[in-house]
Amino acid sequence: MGLVFENILNRRSIRAYEPKKVEREVIIKILTAANWAPSGNNLQPWRFAVITNNELIKKVASLTAYHKWVQSAPCLIAVFLDTKVIDDTISNIHLKHIQAIGAAIQNILLEANDLGLGTCWIGEILKNEDKVKALIEIPSEMQLMAVITVGYPSKTSKSRRRAVSETIINWV
Repeated sequence: MGLVFENILNRRSIRAYEPKKVEREVIIKILTAANWAPSGNNLQPWRFAVITNNELIKKVASLTAYHKWVQSAPCLIAVFLDTKVIDDTISNIHLKHIQAIGAAIQNILLEANDLGLGTCWIGEILKNEDKVKALIEIPSEMQLMAVITVGYPSKTSKSRRRAVSETIINWV
């Protein structure tokens, strides 16, 4: 089994963190991995807000139904789509940029896992996009895509086997 495949199989969504700070250099390495995700015309439409201030983490955490465990993370990474890069004359271009951001988020999750960190991709918080943006002072042209918790896991989740089934494959 290759290292990438092994990392994919071993990554878990972590919902319990040690209070240990995530070092700035580690966060930069994780975001470097994100920045190497593929994007159409190499536009790199993603922007990141790294939140490490405990009080601000608690405020952002209060905007999700998962606030009890989100606030335990020593770092949050808010991921945004920079809508200034979107050419509205091209049909469905917005979707292409969202897909690129999904790839960037996957790179974050995998690199963090490889570095011994736990993460969890939170999409439920999108319902409070305006409040998140106001709290962390993000301009209106940025569209919130996700908030990712990052930290050293205090416990790990067990694997749920995911066998590839013929119900998800259409051979043509």
